[in-house]
Amino acid sequence: MKKSLIFILLLSFCGGASESQQTSQQSESNETSQQSESNETSQQSESNKVTEKKEELIDHMTLVDYPAKLYFAGDIPTEVHGRVEYAFSIIQEKLGKYPVEIYFVGTDESEKDKLSNLFCTNREETGNFDSNDLRFNFQDFDDCMNFIDERYFSEYLRSGLETEQRGFPASGNKGHNGQFEQRYHLLVWSKPIGFEVENGEGYNIEVRGVFHEYWHVFQMAHMDFYNCSDRDVRSTCDFDFDSIDYLVGGTWLQEGTAVFKEIMILEEQIKKGNYKNNQGDIFQEFNNQYFDGQRAMEQCPGMSIRDIKYSDPCSQAVYGWGAWAAAYLTHKVNDPYVFENVYYPELKNLGDPELVFLNTFGLTRDEFFADFDLWIYLSEEERKTVIPTVEESTGRLYYP
Repeated sequence: MKKSLIFILLLSFCGGASESQQTSQQSESNETSQQSESNETSQQSESNKVTEKKEELIDHMTLVDYPAKLYFAGDIPTEVHGRVEYAFSIIQEKLGKYPVEIYFVGTDESEKDKLSNLFCTNREETGNFDSNDLRFNFQDFDDCMNFIDERYFSEYLRSGLETEQRGFPASGNKGHNGQFEQRYHLLVWSKPIGFEVENGEGYNIEVRGVFHEYWHVFQMAHMDFYNCSDRDVRSTCDFDFDSIDYLVGGTWLQEGTAVFKEIMILEEQIKKGNYKNNQGDIFQEFNNQYFDGQRAMEQCPGMSIRDIKYSDPCSQAVYGWGAWAAAYLTHKVNDPYVFENVYYPELKNLGDPELVFLNTFGLTRDEFFADFDLWIYLSEEERKTVIPTVEESTGRLYYP
């Protein structure tokens, strides 16, 4: 497929420099050309050194000064773009900007192919083609196209079609899809149907999806998967794939905190007036998660959510009961913000999830689950005390 396809106007990108900004930069460049040739050469050399140094330092853990890069297939309505961008701007303001690319696949096959082409053009421009280093890079453009289409975009297109056919109110599939070894975070969405009608039935579901998936960005940005002899020089670093599961600390923690945060952050934003409340009572929302987890656990009798993985038939429990586990832990230390302010920053510093868990919550994982696996079966009235209160107008979370 020819790379010229990326210039088709139906594809849209949010987060880059505008044409007027580029024109301004060109004008500034023309003005500096009036300086002497020797000075220009010297400055250019120094600029290149700074750029090279900066590029060496950027990886999936690095805070950057630009917003998430959003790419939409051509069949996704343009009014959806701004709504998506707004949701991402809110969560990035809260959790920080990291190198993220998000691709929104629609339900049109040809537009999906154009989006694949754009993805691979981006990979080529960022230096992810290297036939001698296929563990971390693609061999060439065709290799990249096959990867993104077979592994991701075609699946998300099918999910979008299924969502439409079943009449679901929001996107049926979305996810953080790694790519840490290529030094950024890849998120992929099936068609965000709920964003097509502002404040419709699926609108806040889509917003929560944005908050959920970006929480995964935040989590992973606090996990160091590199072994380096010199952190400032990427060529001295090896990516340790085996460390990912260890640092994540369990599917229950990864997904449970994401569900807890998506609910609470949306509630904060509703109180601040940034979104309308169509999700109902927050305690009912947590009860919905409880019953979803309870139904899932029936598929794995005798198991604890501690041991559940995505491949297990009861995997939904790590979302439902995992959210309650996250609430239990925040209540234990009387801090609804403990994960973003303490746990993950300490994990980035120490790289030892067991020690960080003990330091943050005052008990080991074994001790926590000895309590939680019994507590989760208590009455609704006894359980609801772990849900934070949200202050009116400010959205501040607290425990009375």
